[in-house]
Amino acid sequence: MSIYINEIQYEIKQKLGQGGYGEVYQVLNKSDNKYYALKEFPIKGETKDNIQAIKNEAQLLSKFNHKNIVKYYDSLEQDDKFYILMEYCDDQNLNVFINKHKEKNELIKEKIIYNIIKQICLGLKEIHSKRIIHRDLKPENIFMNKNNEIKIGDFGILNSYKTFTKTNKNLGTLYYTAPEILSDGKYNNKADIWSLGCIIYELFNLDFYFLNNMMHEIKKIDENIYNSKWQKLIDSLLETKYNIRPDINKVIDFIVCQNLKESDKNEKNQKVEDKENTTKK
Repeated sequence: MSIYINEIQYEIKQKLGQGGYGEVYQVLNKSDNKYYALKEFPIKGETKDNIQAIKNEAQLLSKFNHKNIVKYYDSLEQDDKFYILMEYCDDQNLNVFINKHKEKNELIKEKIIYNIIKQICLGLKEIHSKRIIHRDLKPENIFMNKNNEIKIGDFGILNSYKTFTKTNKNLGTLYYTAPEILSDGKYNNKADIWSLGCIIYELFNLDFYFLNNMMHEIKKIDENIYNSKWQKLIDSLLETKYNIRPDINKVIDFIVCQNLKESDKNEKNQKVEDKENTTKK
């Protein structure tokens, strides 16, 4: 099966995923022989506001040309469906990456975490610089390739397409949703900063901040393995009063000024490996 966008044939190869909004397919461009991702949104019977919300995502994505944000290429309305053609990320998302480490009971090395966080922050800086709020920042919406290159995708603009409530919000998103959204629905770009804090917490602890906060004492990062300054950053991002949280520029400044990259010494990598070996025994 194929679809034509601006007279270019795209052959549908496989379904990549499905959400409350629609389906995502891997498609092959028959002109350049490259793979792309195609989002398909059914719009038959939807209200004008919902249809506009879907089209707004295409308009929003078209504003970006940044290496850490999934690239938008084109869109099309046809046969009661709306399509968005995007960059295809060919390996995995951050959720898969984290879960692989959970299954192996294997901590993520600090150098890798630093590289991931830095790229997420650079992408988020670009988003916020255009006065846009992502609104659904979570590991499932952060894509990675085999070189651990990061691409932020799937903006939460479609939360307005499928009405946001505490009960219908999927659990994966709930783990990363800022408290001000859950309490009264009023928020600004500091909601993304909370989500970022939850992601960083999970990278270090291989566990959800939301569950630890609700059920028992919140874990701290293992300072025998990781630079203790990361905990200071996490605490600032997960401040319940959103106006106290730093903006993305201050987060990047903190990472650079604290020389957190330099904290990944060989001996710390060895501690991670020693702890993993001990655990496996």
